[in-house]
Amino acid sequence: MTRPDPTLSRISGWSLLALGLAAGVVLPHPATTALWSASARAFRRAGDEAMVSRLLSATKFGPRIRRGLKRPTAGMLYYGRAGLA
Repeated sequence: MTRPDPTLSRISGWSLLALGLAAGVVLPHPATTALWSASARAFRRAGDEAMVSRLLSATKFGPRIRRGLKRPTAGMLYYGRAGLA
């Protein structure tokens, strides 16, 4: 398995964070929390634990993002069910 590019992961993290911020204007919090959880995963793949801790320290959304990080992603579910995990 190849290691993800940290720069690409960081760019996708910032993009997902901005998308969650924009979506927060019109969508309820479960949608924005899912986007911010995906953003935290991207920052973690990039090795940027400082940004992950900033996201998790938010008063209102930090615990929700933490719960979102504990949930399995679609890729994990697919590979786990196929017996590849």
